[in-house]
Amino acid sequence: MDKLRVGFVCCARLTFDGDYAKQLFERSLEVLSRMDVELIHDPDLTVTEQDAEALVERFIDQRVDVILVQYGTFALGTLVPIFADRLTAPIVLWGVPEPTLDWPKLRSNSFCGLNMNAHTLMRLGRKYDYIFCNPDEAPAALEPTFRVLHCLRRLRRVRLGLVGYRVPGFYTSTFDEMGLRRLLGVEVHHVTTAELFDVARAIEPARRQAEAQAIRATAAGCDVTDAELDQAGGLMLAFRELAERHRLSGFAVKCWPEFTAHYGIMPCSTISRLNDTGLLTACEGDIYGTVTMLMANYLCGRPAMFADFIAIDDERNEGLAWHCGSAATCLKAPGVDNRLGKHATVEGGGKRGVTVNFPVAGEGPVTMARLGVGPRGMRLFFVGGQSVPVRAKLPGNCWAVRFDAPVRRVVDAVIGQGVEHHTALVHADIRDDLRRVARWLDLETLDVDAASGPA
Repeated sequence: MDKLRVGFVCCARLTFDGDYAKQLFERSLEVLSRMDVELIHDPDLTVTEQDAEALVERFIDQRVDVILVQYGTFALGTLVPIFADRLTAPIVLWGVPEPTLDWPKLRSNSFCGLNMNAHTLMRLGRKYDYIFCNPDEAPAALEPTFRVLHCLRRLRRVRLGLVGYRVPGFYTSTFDEMGLRRLLGVEVHHVTTAELFDVARAIEPARRQAEAQAIRATAAGCDVTDAELDQAGGLMLAFRELAERHRLSGFAVKCWPEFTAHYGIMPCSTISRLNDTGLLTACEGDIYGTVTMLMANYLCGRPAMFADFIAIDDERNEGLAWHCGSAATCLKAPGVDNRLGKHATVEGGGKRGVTVNFPVAGEGPVTMARLGVGPRGMRLFFVGGQSVPVRAKLPGNCWAVRFDAPVRRVVDAVIGQGVEHHTALVHADIRDDLRRVARWLDLETLDVDAASGPA
């Protein structure tokens, strides 16, 4: 995975303590070099407009992803606009506490420089973040912002395969293709189900069988036929081939009714396997669902589950998320077995494979999120809690969450504000990261926990 390219500049005004600013710059380079980023910088302080202009050219040449502007001392407002005007990369300002207030004069006045240049960026209409800390504290202060900016950069390189379109009647799966590209840079490549089925049927029998055996090995029990496993093997290999052919990072799949009518099986276990192998995929043609899964994965490194929010328990302050059998098997609760089975609802249930069946692990923090559409445009819904053991005995995959907010507040947000019925869940607390994502994108949030307090 490519590292985030950070352009680092230390601004100074030599009417203050230039030697201190130089020492600060060198110490900052030392600590920043330990971070998992590619650092691009000049060997000295940036003092004049000419210094800034030369550094801008270097940043352009090196295609930096973010500009980190440190104030080694107070610096005039003429420097930061040079970076803001000529580079589109996000800007993070860095002020440093005064080294001493017991000196003949103010040594750095860094905080005032931070303050003045934050105002300058605001007046220029540029998004920015900031930190105010000594160099040794900077990695911990910068890491959340860098993580979010890395996520957004990765999303701008995503191409998703939309197989078919939305399933019948699911207006929650519609999306604005160019609006999504404008917001996040995500490109959508359209794949017909006919193309997918043709590729699957053309897979050599030996390869189909080998993949079928690999699918069978993911489960302790199996209630589907060898013929269905063979079809699932061909389908999995077809998805991989199309991903390679079209340079795809994941899929959204119109999984019914064409699959059973024209291919003979449901793709649920295939979607599970795609998610296990890093090609994150949502069901029912939900592109925004896949994007939410990718966003969650890029922020925390863990796979997300695409699900419906189906039930609540007022007494336990819990909610239950479920889907029909397409979750990544790495999410399986410890001590339980996966079972390959027939789809529980398609064609009345019990007729068509192949699904995976297991509950999701019931411990640790969890975030439920959805990039979707509200009355004023795109918005980001999210709520946090703790995974708890699943008590439900439903086929498919269940994930139980004890919410941090009162469960009725969650319901009021979802139903009262008309959130889509599909969400993505991930075993991590990424709420602060999602707040940062929304700030950088000017995206409306439906942040359930921000309103938390006495019910």
